Amino acid sequence: MIIMQFKEYIRFTKVSAFFAFSTALLSPVLAPYLKGLGFSDFQLGIIFSFLPLSIIFFSPVVGKLSDVTNRKIVIEVGIILEILAIALYAFGNSFLMISFARVLDAIAATTVSMITLAKVQDTIGSKKRGEYTGWTESLNYLGGFVAPVIGAILADRFFIKAPFFVSITLLSILFFSLFKGDKIPKVDGKKLNPLKEIKKFLSYRELKGMGILGIAMHATTPAINLFLPLFIIYELGLSISFVGYALFFLGFMHIFQFWFGKVSDKYGSWKIVLMGCVISAVGMIFMSFSTSFALLALFLFIRGIGNSMWNVSAWALMSDIGEKRKREGGIITSYLSIATIGAFFSFLLSGLVVTYFDIKTLFLLNSIVVLIGVAFSYSFLKK
Repeated sequence: MIIMQFKEYIRFTKVSAFFAFSTALLSPVLAPYLKGLGFSDFQLGIIFSFLPLSIIFFSPVVGKLSDVTNRKIVIEVGIILEILAIALYAFGNSFLMISFARVLDAIAATTVSMITLAKVQDTIGSKKRGEYTGWTESLNYLGGFVAPVIGAILADRFFIKAPFFVSITLLSILFFSLFKGDKIPKVDGKKLNPLKEIKKFLSYRELKGMGILGIAMHATTPAINLFLPLFIIYELGLSISFVGYALFFLGFMHIFQFWFGKVSDKYGSWKIVLMGCVISAVGMIFMSFSTSFALLALFLFIRGIGNSMWNVSAWALMSDIGEKRKREGGIITSYLSIATIGAFFSFLLSGLVVTYFDIKTLFLLNSIVVLIGVAFSYSFLKK
């Protein structure tokens, strides 16, 4: 039984890491590519806001679906949706088509990343939850920080759509390696109530604190995913390759999440959660004073330390609660639904901030939001 559990842990950790690598190929080129199609900063903010908006509505349903059916089938469906989303990015050129691609991307990314995490968590005991979650997240980010460099080089050496086609090919390979003609189980639609799942999530004191912090941390998503590449290309005057290098420095410390997971197990997840958020905010404050790529890379590295601490300890904390109550998928995706409220409103407002001020101001405002989130969540998370 232990051997079988370990095999399942390894199998779905590999699925998660491969998916992370395949999709991260697009991260350095997506914003510049869409900017090249003629969209303004404000329009890009609206387009990118469709991803968190979709996650808000769909992720609790996906989590509950995985709890009451077969997680593997749900993951397979997510991979197919991601392939469709990337194809729409590559061949779509209208506001409507790109927006629909963001919706599909949201559902797919949530489905595969969150449900593989839930599948992995099914195989882990509570005493080493932080450590083994850390190993999984470390491998995910190993692909996640190498892939942007490769994607940027592909775009520079060949053409800007090259990472899209490579990603589609890799995801197709992943799908056919998993798909075994599984039967789709019947589902009672009445059980798939997203509001009910979110209400259950908020009934736990610690999870209320995680919801507050999640909103604050996800509010920084537009600054990194959308405006950081534009800052490097248009304000620092560098090529797309440097976007990949920047994301490399940001993601480097995520490789060591297995160690942060051990620390989380030893000292308490909630302490590492708060410490990670503070370090992340400090890194973003420094980013607002960047005048060269070298300084930006250093400050991204500092932010990456905080992000890696926050990420593994947050998932360990929530997974421990979910496993005890046999609704891990529901808790993980309900958290994501709540947290991405921050990203949704931030995408809408970030375009305005950049239009009337600049990207450095956006970095500074985001860091202040995170520090406020830490202050408000402390009383909920403290044991």
